Amino acid sequence: MSCFSSGKSFAKIAAKMTAGVVLAALIAVNCPTAVNGAVTGKPEISRHDYKWDWVSVTEEFLTPLDDGGYMVFRLADRYLDVENFESETPYFVEYYDKSLKCVSEKRIKIELPVFGGFYADASGYYVLTGRENEKMSANVECFRLTKYDKDWNRIGSCGLKDCNTTYPFDCGCSMTAEGKYMAVRCGHSMYGGHQANVTILIDTSEMKILDSQYEVSNEVTGYCSHSFNQCVRIEDNHIIGVDHGDAHPRAIKLWHYGADIASGKFQNVAPKRYTVLPIGGAYEVFGNYTGATLGGFEISSSSYLIAGSSIDQDRFPADDNEWANSNLSRNIFVSVFDKSSGNVQIKWLTTSESGVEYSNPFLVKINDNSYAVIWSRTRKEDTVYYAFIDGKGNMQGSVKSAKGAVSDCQPVVSGNKIVWYGYDRVVLVGEDLLEYEGMHFYSIDLSDKSFSSKAVYDLDINQPKNGKASLPYLKAPAGEEITINVTPDEGYELSYILVNGKRLTGNKFTVPDEPVDITVNFKKEGSPNLDDVVNVGDYSYQVTNSDTEGAGTVMLTGVVNPVEAVVVPATIDINGYVYKVNRIGGTAFFEDQTVKTVYLNANVVVIDKNAFYGCPNLVKVSGGAGLKTIGDNAFARCPKLSSFIITSKVLYKIGAQAFYKDAKLKTIYIKNTTKLTKGGVKKSLKGSSVKTVKVKKSKIWKYKKFFKKSNSGKKVKVKK
Repeated sequence: MSCFSSGKSFAKIAAKMTAGVVLAALIAVNCPTAVNGAVTGKPEISRHDYKWDWVSVTEEFLTPLDDGGYMVFRLADRYLDVENFESETPYFVEYYDKSLKCVSEKRIKIELPVFGGFYADASGYYVLTGRENEKMSANVECFRLTKYDKDWNRIGSCGLKDCNTTYPFDCGCSMTAEGKYMAVRCGHSMYGGHQANVTILIDTSEMKILDSQYEVSNEVTGYCSHSFNQCVRIEDNHIIGVDHGDAHPRAIKLWHYGADIASGKFQNVAPKRYTVLPIGGAYEVFGNYTGATLGGFEISSSSYLIAGSSIDQDRFPADDNEWANSNLSRNIFVSVFDKSSGNVQIKWLTTSESGVEYSNPFLVKINDNSYAVIWSRTRKEDTVYYAFIDGKGNMQGSVKSAKGAVSDCQPVVSGNKIVWYGYDRVVLVGEDLLEYEGMHFYSIDLSDKSFSSKAVYDLDINQPKNGKASLPYLKAPAGEEITINVTPDEGYELSYILVNGKRLTGNKFTVPDEPVDITVNFKKEGSPNLDDVVNVGDYSYQVTNSDTEGAGTVMLTGVVNPVEAVVVPATIDINGYVYKVNRIGGTAFFEDQTVKTVYLNANVVVIDKNAFYGCPNLVKVSGGAGLKTIGDNAFARCPKLSSFIITSKVLYKIGAQAFYKDAKLKTIYIKNTTKLTKGGVKKSLKGSSVKTVKVKKSKIWKYKKFFKKSNSGKKVKVKK
């Protein structure tokens, strides 16, 4: 039976499973829910925390920089066109300063279409990629390591072909380096469909593969099948690998390779092997299910430290029926291999009962005698747990907890802190594109062991016409003051800046506790500003869009010279610039004693709340071919109003009590509109004298439902 990587569908996985394994997996699974192509919840942790019974390749990495800042490397496009991938740039790199403001970003071109891993050291950056080989060709490069300098200039690469591989990085990947030597230990699907581990030794100074192990073998040689996760380190020129196996072996096991890698080989001397967590249950019954995870491996001066989570393996159920009723907890352990004696001791950091499941932990090396273990609780990811151990695995103090999240990013030590980042959501858009939402940086202070988190928000700015606008940062934490740089073209000047829809005074703002969307607008010199109030003819207007090239709009806000017959103009001229009159403001004709008739031009889209409230002499309202919305009480308490004829085809809302106490208004004509909704006329006729609503013939039966007393507030006839 094969283990499949995350690139395969759950349906294919389930189809390969026995009924017993499906039962166990469904109980233990920590999978996000896909809805309409979007992954919801906090799914990124599911890759490190095992999806089904095995780990998936990590896609999020953090590298501390010499200036105190950070580099984020993450995958932005998971599933590429394997035939036409050469132009793809799926790797996203972001640079943050020490205050966590994102100062720049770049995209990195792909080498091969399947992502395996990322590694950073003093010599540069390394990206491991591969290619599927379903036809089992000896000419397909299944593994490739590419080296870059610190500016992401490509230095060189080396690859592995004819290596018994149909799918690379199937269930995990680990990379490490010491001097010029790099070791890679990962999973792969082999010819015939079986899955196991792969180990590769590379000379990074020459970008040359020195040795590799990928054939079917047995555990005597360091082979593990299935290998559900792998960790690898180099100590004194010897490779040390740790694998989580479900069958051969059914254990978490450590292999210490005997060959000195300076010889160019790692497997010409048989490795010593040690079980660091025995796994119960029969493979023939439970198959892939082991009740355990492998989270990390580090080396101290005295010990090998392996962290993971596991049920009590001594209480492993005998069969599916016993398992269904067992309610075993999955607790955090550290296996300590004493290098001098060869003894293994399993130390439990948690001992919870009654079905509690802790996530696959991270193990972080602080120094040779201090380590941190960090984890969360499966399906309850709003709490971070962490504990400190010494080089012999002894816990220093007690387990601490804080509100936060563990992600797929391996925490790193930076200065006097442990730091990692994560996202509220990772959304799969369509079939392949990953969108990351709600970024947070988390840290643990190594002085007092306190935990802190900081949300970092996107800063998006439009590119306006007639000038340029820019920001010094792409993202920033809440509370940071940001200066917007604006440069108008010749003959133009700044009109306004909106930050999340609110007008900004000046060009500085403080980042709120939410993503930021900035709109910058330039106008011709001498033209009105946004929100300027001007008098033109008999009325006053407020500028609502200061564009001078055809998109400018104004709202009629009041009367300068009272008139009986109000004709709302389609446009007005301000200093030689034309603006559409598209709105009647809420106080425009409030309790106007003079107005008798109103004609609305076709540009008017909105009549605001109370716009014509309390006009004692208003008799007739007409026009409004483009009207969409009539606000609450817009024509309330107009006792002489008797004619209301609106020609709009797009009217969809008549506000509550729009005709309240209009004693003479018996019929309203809205005969052209096809856009009314039930909610759009809720309480619209409450308190009115309207008895008939004239509508389009084809809409009579539909609108009758809308104008029932229970919805519109008054029983009326709806007719043609």
